[in-house]
Amino acid sequence: MKKLRRKVILGVLASSLVVFALTVLIFGIVLNTHVVNRADAMTELINKSGGEFPDKREYDKLNQEDQIRLYNYDEESRFRLRYFVAYYDENLSVTSLKTEHIAAVDDAKAEIMALSAIVMDKPTGNYGDYRYRICEDTHSVIFLDVSDDFDSVKLILLLISGVAMLFIVLITVVFWFLSKRIVQPFEENSRMQKQFITDASHELKTPLAIISANAEVLAYKNGENEWINNITAQVERIGGLINELLTLNRLEEVEEISDIEPVDLSALVPMIAADFAQVFESAKASVVYDIEPDIVLNCNRGQLERLISVLVENASKYISEDGEFRITVKKDLRHTYLSFFNTCEVDPDADYKHLFDRFYRPDASRTSKTGGHGIGLSIAKRIVTLHNGTIEAVPSDDGLSFNVKLSNRLKAQR
Repeated sequence: MKKLRRKVILGVLASSLVVFALTVLIFGIVLNTHVVNRADAMTELINKSGGEFPDKREYDKLNQEDQIRLYNYDEESRFRLRYFVAYYDENLSVTSLKTEHIAAVDDAKAEIMALSAIVMDKPTGNYGDYRYRICEDTHSVIFLDVSDDFDSVKLILLLISGVAMLFIVLITVVFWFLSKRIVQPFEENSRMQKQFITDASHELKTPLAIISANAEVLAYKNGENEWINNITAQVERIGGLINELLTLNRLEEVEEISDIEPVDLSALVPMIAADFAQVFESAKASVVYDIEPDIVLNCNRGQLERLISVLVENASKYISEDGEFRITVKKDLRHTYLSFFNTCEVDPDADYKHLFDRFYRPDASRTSKTGGHGIGLSIAKRIVTLHNGTIEAVPSDDGLSFNVKLSNRLKAQR
């Protein structure tokens, strides 16, 4: 359950990060929009006042909407604002400048800024730390210094981000201590479920052994017949199911694999596939190997043999008559790739993502035809997961591929 606990904590951490990131983003958009709207209202007011910022009496004459845009306006506002006005003619040449309300911009710089704004041909916009407005009615460009406003916005966002990070850390720490209690019921339920499977499997083995022995005695005394053979086959089938459930149960109890050793996949894969050669021959199917030589992977040999056996056996059960079974094994710097493809009928409505769930089958009728239990692919997925890999079922027009990706980073144990 350590992995479940870790996933829950990471989920809370990721959710907190997303929520606080969106909060900061929304605050940033709102504050920046407010600064821009306020600056545009001020440049519009300056234009209406002939290039001068009006006093409080002029402000009081504005409508309510403009007053809201110019909030926090008082008698000192006209002295705090830093702005300049550049006038231009029909040839788009600057004819005069009004820079007495700003000290950071001289006439030469003001003329360059004005020409740049005129060339951009936008009614309003940003130029560095300035918000400008092109006023065609008065042939002027008004620049308003908004650096203090944007610095205030940055400071507010920085403070909000800092508080958000503090909350995220506190939430994560608190949840770290609470997660054990939250996960405990799931852990207990999982433990009881696994224990039930183990106990039930062992309890079932005894009556199955008795039934099998009695069937053998009946066959010996009375000779084999249809009913005795059916009893024997079903006993073997249930015994196989019990063994697979126990195998899956043991694998799910393992958090990390042990007994890691170098395994020659290039030799192992065709060796295991050869055990099913007769099955493919009976289906008149061709077997194709596309295996790179000398591929060595650090893994648990027994588990990897089981993985390959499950996937080859699955292909042998469902391969179409006169079809093809193709195994591909390749390797790059980080991963080893195994692909098991067999021609078969593909159900376009089936959800092949669930093939690795216990007892799942796209077509329930195939259970009796193939004699499988629906556990093998669950075992395969667990083995791949323990080896830090992934497995997926990929349907195509003519068949189904099981693609396995295993990490090359596992170290052999000494």
